[in-house]
Amino acid sequence: MSAELAYIGRMIRATVLMLGYAADDVERGLWSDDEIGQLGDQLATVAAALRGEGAAPQPLVIDLSEAKR
Repeated sequence: MSAELAYIGRMIRATVLMLGYAADDVERGLWSDDEIGQLGDQLATVAAALRGEGAAPQPLVIDLSEAKR
């Protein structure tokens, strides 16, 4: 397995985790429009990596500091 594929695999796992935390909170209206937009930006990063677009992989940042809302 190449380092790039390993990185993409980690991005996918992080995305699943991120969406799991976000789903209920977004549905209950606990996220602002800006926070939802940031989630979309992160998903676009993962999608671009899956399509093989872009230069060097960018780190996927997940901020769970407010996960216990």
